[in-house]
Amino acid sequence: MTRVALVGVGAVGGVMAAGLASTGRLEVTACVRSPLGELRIDRPEGAVEKVSIPQVLDPAQASAVDWVVLATKAHQTAGAKPWLERLCAAGTRVVVLQNGVEHRERVAPLLGAAARVLPAVVEISAESPQRGHIRLFNRPRIVVPEEDDGVEFAALCQGSGITVSLTDDFVTATWEKLCLNAANGAITALTTRRMPVFDNPRVAQLGRALVEEARQVATASGANLPDDLADQVIARLRTMPAESGSSMLWDRLAGRPLEYDARNGAVVRAGARLGIPTPYNDTVTALLEAVSPSGA
Repeated sequence: MTRVALVGVGAVGGVMAAGLASTGRLEVTACVRSPLGELRIDRPEGAVEKVSIPQVLDPAQASAVDWVVLATKAHQTAGAKPWLERLCAAGTRVVVLQNGVEHRERVAPLLGAAARVLPAVVEISAESPQRGHIRLFNRPRIVVPEEDDGVEFAALCQGSGITVSLTDDFVTATWEKLCLNAANGAITALTTRRMPVFDNPRVAQLGRALVEEARQVATASGANLPDDLADQVIARLRTMPAESGSSMLWDRLAGRPLEYDARNGAVVRAGARLGIPTPYNDTVTALLEAVSPSGA
């Protein structure tokens, strides 16, 4: 039986754990520092799913698996190193379900030469009002590169309720998601408001400016994005359910560190490297750093 370990069992990791366990053909383990209890998933159609996942509480007790699903926040990656060292062996694939465009750069140095990184774009709109309880707002979807490991990951997820799509242009896929995150994560976290905040014309204009900077950086990085992407993003955010928000909003409301560096910070870093000014993203990065509890 294929062995899968989940590292980071928050909203995204919890949805993944429950979905993979539901296939009945995988040995799924949650790697957590304290007992998680039963997972409860409130699905958008109103159904409630409850799942119990076997757990390992200490990295020293973990053993190598076939697949690792790394679903921590980007700034928590280094803290996952003890788990990764025990879970990875020759041939282990590590699927990185994190925001940003720097998946390989962030994770590969923690693995050594034995394991392989599979970056992913996550389209799972969910919040965790309390540990182990997840509200899901859409049908879970993940995009991975069209390569051998991506094909095998798609097969792994069959029957899980999680759609895995393959793309031969992963650069565009990652930057398209980052352009969205540059606006929705930053603005909802800074205002502590959900998606209706974008109905405010001045807020929407700020969102467009953040997206446009990110789009220019993305284009220079090789992404193929439309010129009117900023308008498309704001229109999309305005049609999202009123109760939805962003993972950075949920973290801000819960007093947790914010994942701004992998989002707006990544735009600023890439812009500096490419000689493209990013004053809006630089400003919101500084503001998010100031309100993040640990400055992380």
